[in-house]
Formats: sequence, C-alpha cells, structure tokens
Amino acid sequence: MTEILETHGVKIPLDKGVITPKIERSIRKNRYELDEVSGTPKFIKSDDRVIELGAGIGFISSFLSVNLGVQNILCVEADPALCDFISDVHKLNGLSTAQVRNCIALNDAGQAGPVPFFVREQFWSSSMDSDSPYQKSIDVPGIHLSRLIQDFQANTLIVDIEGGERDLFSPVDLTGIDKVYLEVHTRKIKRIGIKQCFDALSDNGFAYDQQVSSGGSVLFRRIPRWQLKQHAG
Repeated sequence: MTEILETHGVKIPLDKGVITPKIERSIRKNRYELDEVSGTPKFIKSDDRVIELGAGIGFISSFLSVNLGVQNILCVEADPALCDFISDVHKLNGLSTAQVRNCIALNDAGQAGPVPFFVREQFWSSSMDSDSPYQKSIDVPGIHLSRLIQDFQANTLIVDIEGGERDLFSPVDLTGIDKVYLEVHTRKIKRIGIKQCFDALSDNGFAYDQQVSSGGSVLFRRIPRWQLKQHAG
C-alpha cells in the first residue's frame, strides 16, 4: 500500500518513481515550495482563474484548492510522466475541477509544435535547457501562452519553469492577466536574463509587488491603464 505524505494540508502519494529521496525529505519537513505556501495566500482569491506553468507534482494547485478554495486551475506540465501523477494528487485532495495539459507554453514568436524538453532525476530541474546533464530528451507539444490564457480565460499566472521565464513574456499577449507570480532561476538565466524578463513584464504593463515578493519568488501586478496614461501624460 502506497504511503501518503501530507504537508500544508495537501496529501501526496509516496511514489518512489516520482518522489525522490531529496523531495521526500523536503515534504516531510514541510519545506516543500515554502515561498509559494507563504506568498500565494497574500494575493490569490478563491474565484481566480489560475494557469500554473510547471505544475510539477500538483502540489501548488492542490494547495490553492485545499487552503484557498480555488477551483479553476489549469496545470501545464511538460513531463508527461508527471501529468498522471498530478491528476492522482488532485483526486486525492478532492480537486475535481482542475485541468492538466501536457505541453510547453511559448511566447508569441515561438513556433507552435514539438519542443525538445530535457528530463532530469529531480523533476524540478527538468527544462528546455540542455546545458546540464539530463536523463533523456522528449518532444513536447508547444502552445502559445496567449492562446492558453484566452481559452481558459485566466486572470492569474503562476510560473516555475526552470529558466524558461527569460523568454516567455516577449512577445506575448497577456490580455486578461492581472497577476503574475514568478519563480526566478538566477543560476540559469543570470542577471541579464532577469532584466530581460522583468523588462518584458514592465512593457506589458506590470509592476513588481514588494509586499508579496520574497527571494526568488516575485509577484507582478498589472497597473490600471488610466494610471499608465496619467503617468505618460
């Protein structure tokens, strides 16, 4: 019988094929995704429509449902092996309304179609970057982020895509999005990549929210158009 781990109210099956010893320790010590556990309750509302890019094991989406009452969640995960696990985690935590899609979100300049994705032992290190050692390469459907936003009518993005944030927001149509919660992977994208990412969000009308942001997890909120026009004037 599979042991069920629990952290911050979320139940997670201890599948050794997915939950490595390092991840297991983090979960048992209630340290897993602590920035998100601390940060999301400060800005997420129960009626938000959330797209989570890099859904991992389905912990964040389940946390939002169990603790904050969010029901409308689209989980985007590149690793197909994790998608079934995410669905199992959702079922275990009573989240029946969430959707799970096996794809990679692209900016509007990206070519929709198969995208190489590099799978590593620790799933949180898997990425579109082949620079570091990986277990295998797979082709994953690439879909424009703007299309995902439009189809799901999302107003919130949660993004943890291991360096993919550098190019995600330029160019992209973020119409309808009010909040972008982003994990910045400085080790991968360096300071120039952070500038590129932050500049793109600024150009899209978003500003850094200091009250919620902590460490590498940062929140951007959309500035109302009337304020932008007032500032420009």
